[in-house]
Amino acid sequence: MCPTNNLATLETQPPPAELRAALMPAVPLIVDAAIAAIRGRDPELSASEDALERNLRRGLTDAVDRWFDTASPDAGGDLHFALGRAQARAGRSLDELMSFYRIAAQTMWRRLTEVGMAAGIEPEDLYALAETGFGCVEALSTQAAAGFADEHSHRSGASRSRRSELVRLLLKDPQPAASVLDATARAVAIELSPTLAFFVGRAEQYDAFTRSARDHVVLGPSEGEFVGVMFDPDGPGRRRALAAAAERAASQLALGPAVPVAAARASLARARALLALVRAGLIESGPLAEAEQHDVALLLGAEPTLASDLAARRLAPLRAVRGARTRGNLALTLRAWLRHPGQRKTIAHKLGVHPQTVGYRMARLRELFGAALDDPDRRFELELALRVEPYAALAAEAELEAPRTTD
Repeated sequence: MCPTNNLATLETQPPPAELRAALMPAVPLIVDAAIAAIRGRDPELSASEDALERNLRRGLTDAVDRWFDTASPDAGGDLHFALGRAQARAGRSLDELMSFYRIAAQTMWRRLTEVGMAAGIEPEDLYALAETGFGCVEALSTQAAAGFADEHSHRSGASRSRRSELVRLLLKDPQPAASVLDATARAVAIELSPTLAFFVGRAEQYDAFTRSARDHVVLGPSEGEFVGVMFDPDGPGRRRALAAAAERAASQLALGPAVPVAAARASLARARALLALVRAGLIESGPLAEAEQHDVALLLGAEPTLASDLAARRLAPLRAVRGARTRGNLALTLRAWLRHPGQRKTIAHKLGVHPQTVGYRMARLRELFGAALDDPDRRFELELALRVEPYAALAAEAELEAPRTTD
């Protein structure tokens, strides 16, 4: 009988002994015909004795034996489960494997009909045999599919584990020798590049991201975040591909700067700082925020207390103005003027106001800041202060909430 499995239980009656006796001599011919049909569909089977054909021949012989109920009742499931695992190990597809079973069943039935009719077997006996045989092949193909899935799951899990180990080694302090890193990378088919960049995302988005970006090397999640590494970050399309993966997963990533392999921890630290600023709403970004595009924000956020003190001192004249709306309008005008000094029409266009309004506000700002507006160093400090305010307080909160992992 064909093996049972957890998907279905097949209850069939074996063909009469005289029918088996008449058809068993034709088994080698039936298997040859099935192999020939499969080979005709797959040019890669042109070699007569490659491993794939040997596996198929063994499986088909077992299937025909089982069709005639002459095989051991316990062997089939293990054999076809193993065939499924071998298909996965060879890097071939499940669809191809299932196609083999379908083609084999159809071919075997045609040959059985030819042999059976030539031997004078009654049609009703052949029809009963067909019902048994097709059910048997279905059960065996189910076992093969289970083997394929088991091997694929095992290999995927092992690969993820080895990739995670590579991330851990890159972040270890001190970092292992280059030969150790190279060997670990080769084990997961990764070629180490001279530079890399680390990225971080929120832990709750880990599953969605890993489904969207299976090829990326990711570690986590742990303590509120997951960590990934991009090799050759300046290579063609690399950053764009990471951003696309983040967008598909509806996740937010922060990418650290490209650094030499030995400086991996520095890239991760910058990525974490950037994610903290994004989470605090201090940086507007798409699915992928890049540290190299937010150097000033990171610089100001690196020392929140100092940044806050700078803002408090340089913007003190604005704080003396009564009315939050008035203070806000003056701050916006001052920032626009610092970026476009003397360009009243440009500033008006940026702010959406009349040029005369800009003139009025600038007169008020000159009353407040005096000579500081004409001193290059003071103007630079004012622009930094306007980037900080209300940046510093929020950055301090973000620093307290920023996730950390233990490497």
